[in-house]
Amino acid sequence: MESLNSGKSAPRPVKPPPRKPVKPPAGETLRVGIGIKPDTLEPSQVTNSAVANLLENVVETLVTVGANGKIVPNLAKSWKVSADGRQFTFTLPKQATFQDGAPLDAKAVAWNADRLVQINAVAACPVAAAELSALKSVEAVDATTVRYNLSRPLPNFLASLSWIAWGILSPRSAGLAGNQLLNIQRPVGTGPFRFDALSADGLQLARFDGFRGERPFFDKLAFQFISSPQGREAGLRSNQLDVVLLPSVQQLPAFSKSPQFAVVAKPGTRSIFVNLHNQRPPFNDARVRRAVNLAVDKQAIIKQVLQGAAAVSDSPVAPSVFGYCRAGSYDYDPKAAKALLAEAKVRPGTPLTLLTPRGRYLEDEAVAQRIAGYLGDVGFKVTVQALEWPALMGAISRPPDQVKADMYIFGWAPTFADAGWQLPQLYDSRKWPPFGPAGSFYKNPEVEKLLDATYQTQDPRRRADLFCQAGRKIWADAPVIFLWVQSFPVTHKQGLTNIVLLPNEKVSLAFARRVTVTPPKPAPAKSAKKSAPAKSAKSAKKPAPAKSAKKPAPAKSAKKPASRTKKSSR
Repeated sequence: MESLNSGKSAPRPVKPPPRKPVKPPAGETLRVGIGIKPDTLEPSQVTNSAVANLLENVVETLVTVGANGKIVPNLAKSWKVSADGRQFTFTLPKQATFQDGAPLDAKAVAWNADRLVQINAVAACPVAAAELSALKSVEAVDATTVRYNLSRPLPNFLASLSWIAWGILSPRSAGLAGNQLLNIQRPVGTGPFRFDALSADGLQLARFDGFRGERPFFDKLAFQFISSPQGREAGLRSNQLDVVLLPSVQQLPAFSKSPQFAVVAKPGTRSIFVNLHNQRPPFNDARVRRAVNLAVDKQAIIKQVLQGAAAVSDSPVAPSVFGYCRAGSYDYDPKAAKALLAEAKVRPGTPLTLLTPRGRYLEDEAVAQRIAGYLGDVGFKVTVQALEWPALMGAISRPPDQVKADMYIFGWAPTFADAGWQLPQLYDSRKWPPFGPAGSFYKNPEVEKLLDATYQTQDPRRRADLFCQAGRKIWADAPVIFLWVQSFPVTHKQGLTNIVLLPNEKVSLAFARRVTVTPPKPAPAKSAKKSAPAKSAKSAKKPAPAKSAKKPAPAKSAKKPASRTKKSSR
């Protein structure tokens, strides 16, 4: 794991005490504090990694993104791809079962694909629509072999199957109370944990003892919805929580120095930005959109609010995402911003509404207030509204004429580090809500033509060039306020292991384990050092009587502290 880049000298990490595995006591729960409540548990409608991360403990996809960022087997044991790239054949494990006792077989996998096609026809699958448009059929070759047939080759189709929308549900789950065929809110999968209970305060999962793989250490996973990072930290310090996702960056140095806690972090792929409503004044004018980009001092916010846990964006995608190229910069220049606003005839005092989620991104509420202040400095009158995640999604997942807010803070981390998992989702008018997450309501036919071309070629160099061209056009049009790429920190109690941060801003907790922490015994040398200071030890060496007095015991005892003092000074 990599530590956060705070712009300051990093605190020296506390060496963890020795740890030994322990046998889990019956009924033990791993308690996890997260910032948002799920807006849906229907896999096909999930658009953010935090909810997908919850569901992946219950519902498995055929393949997944490994810790190294590569596609690896998950529910499927192996796969083959035809020479023309139009057939993907997967081998399933034998004797695997769903959490309701139904057998996992190729027919169940085909049923899931048919269900997705039906959903896409009536309600759209926001993240899987492009792949579904090329899916001809899914056939059960035999009980443990299933084949996906495409009408045309799709780059990264295999990687697309790692998204939770393609998760494999039990066909019986459609008949459960509260579920419908096209809207399953109580999912039943093959994962190591099963759905137990959902409330306004949290989601509880119970270990699935019929899981075919490694047995989870904990009996239950309890995710508590706490929007305030300070509230999550209080839960960790008071022993009400074991793990906290996205803690307050203000407290990370203290957690890093404490022997009771551990902090792990990965450089992120998540771009944070402010979606601007491009279809109505004042943001239907590119000059105004460029002006607000120039009005916000991103570097100052990163330093003062995020404590260095982010890097200013210079492209619509993060540098670690395939298809990235530097698109430009919007350096802080309030004078230039005011000139653009005057040119666009924007009157001083123009009111704007800025929405922000609570607890979804690093310091999101504090960031919103700072952005409002900077926009106020160039003449706008900004009202900030902080909403819980489900309420925010309800406010923005609407057609453009039904969205009341002028702008809102949003972020995107592609499931697989490829610009094809980001630029079309955010900047293609065919993905405007409610059909997708392109909530800036931006439209540029030239950009869409470039993005369409990326689906027509398998050549990585050609795809990278197309993404670069599209990214630079998007940057120039400024459909959003481009902010930064944030890090992904997690804090947990010492004595936990197997907490794995993934490159797509997810964390694997299903196989976390508790270990015994043995405090180190005090070294004898340290106690001797206190009783015999270095200065007196050296002075004991210098006098001639110490050399001549070889027989008396005091001379020997004086010599030993001097030796120990020499070692500690190296």
